[in-house]
Amino acid sequence: MTDKNTEHSRLLDVHRHSNYAEVNEFVDAFWKLHLAPHFPEPTAGRKPKARPKAQFKVLFLDLYVAWLEDPELCISIARGDKNFDVDSRYNKLHISKIIKKVSDALLEQGFIDQKIGTEIRDRVTRIWPLEPLIDYFKAAAFSEFLIDIHSDKECIVLTNKVINFDADEKEIKSTVECEYEDKKVPFDIAGTREDLRSYNALLRETQIDIGSEQSPLVTREYFNRKQKRWETRRISLRHDNKFVRRIFYRKKWNLGGRYHGGWWQQIPSELRKDILINDQHTVEVDYSGFHVSIAYGLEGLQPPQDPYTLSVLVEPLTPKQQRPDVKLLVLTAINAKDRESAYSAFRDEKNREQRHLPADQKIKYTNRLLEQLLDQFVEENRAIEHYICADKGVELMAIDGRITTRIIDHFTRRNIPILTVHDSYVIQSEHEAALMKQMEYATEVEIGDFYYRKKQEKVSPFMLATFAQMDRQINVLDGYTAISNSIVRTEGYKKRHEKFIRYKKEYHTEG
Repeated sequence: MTDKNTEHSRLLDVHRHSNYAEVNEFVDAFWKLHLAPHFPEPTAGRKPKARPKAQFKVLFLDLYVAWLEDPELCISIARGDKNFDVDSRYNKLHISKIIKKVSDALLEQGFIDQKIGTEIRDRVTRIWPLEPLIDYFKAAAFSEFLIDIHSDKECIVLTNKVINFDADEKEIKSTVECEYEDKKVPFDIAGTREDLRSYNALLRETQIDIGSEQSPLVTREYFNRKQKRWETRRISLRHDNKFVRRIFYRKKWNLGGRYHGGWWQQIPSELRKDILINDQHTVEVDYSGFHVSIAYGLEGLQPPQDPYTLSVLVEPLTPKQQRPDVKLLVLTAINAKDRESAYSAFRDEKNREQRHLPADQKIKYTNRLLEQLLDQFVEENRAIEHYICADKGVELMAIDGRITTRIIDHFTRRNIPILTVHDSYVIQSEHEAALMKQMEYATEVEIGDFYYRKKQEKVSPFMLATFAQMDRQINVLDGYTAISNSIVRTEGYKKRHEKFIRYKKEYHTEG
């Protein structure tokens, strides 16, 4: 086996798909030459829902997309039979254990290499293409935009947390997707699913990219909680990493319901300011301190302007340090079941933030210090005391999920792409005023007629026009020019944009 960093991997996407003739010809040619003899058509007996050739197509295209995304990326593929439920709603292409035989056939002929995993230790097998297959990939003459995620992939997901144990009796926590029956869902799931499919269809036809990025691959540091170590995560900005799902938690339809997916949720927040939608300038608007504000609204009270700025300064914190610490602690406490778990989660996050600071600049967040901060917040916000350390976060997420649903549906019906990061929204700046209006409407319907603070840090035409109404000395035209000149478009981005425009003209121009 070659020397390969198999830690750099992602799961096989069982919904990798293309309906374009160019792609099918590319797949068929390889199949007929190299794999068809290994999988003769059955003459009798029950035929599988997805034949070997169809399963080969999924694996082959996913290997190809992974190689395009990052030549060093491996594909993780589980080999246990329990991982292939052909009747699952989360397996629309009916991928079965046959795909293991397809993988083995590619391995035997020297097209891929692999590292066998130990699944009892939660380690699945990794595979990656070798030079003979890479040479075939290089010969592909079709646009990368012709390969995407199957439109029937389930976008309404019910999940649950489970705990397993490995061979050493070490606890392994994971999230699993749960089966459900549409008729037992307590809302119009058919309509909800269709609305989300329409949204995903709009995203597929939209170029969403970061103008300042030369490469469509962003790297960021993240903390691997399972391994308890810092690792580098690579995030693809490619068009096939835009699929959005609505996920409900703890196997309950009244918990969660937030929107997950889309590379814009995975990148560092400072990069979102450079997102371009169809090559146009964007703004990001979000609710300020939203879960605290929702809690106040549910109590029939107007949320305070800034609940995180306390009237008392707790030593050794400075005012500049205390406000963000209070904010993090309160949001952590809203999601926690008790104070002990809230303090532990807060310390984990602060230790990560402080890891590069000199020892004499690091703050030691003792239970006593955190208790003082949380007690003072409670003292000044008695109306929502019962939301603290009471595991209320998933209930509040259900509300912000419904608010986001209203906002997404509003703009999708108008064919206007909008990106969401829970209670934050990225949209072309020309639609900023409409977004602000819709945010106000959605909160009024879901919570009540209260004012919820919104913020955005990026100067926009709407913001300039608003300021100009208050100060006639502001030159709006100069401001618009400055905004236009502030947009960064690297040469790499320009090439990606040109490729997308060619694809749109060739495949999505009517007439």
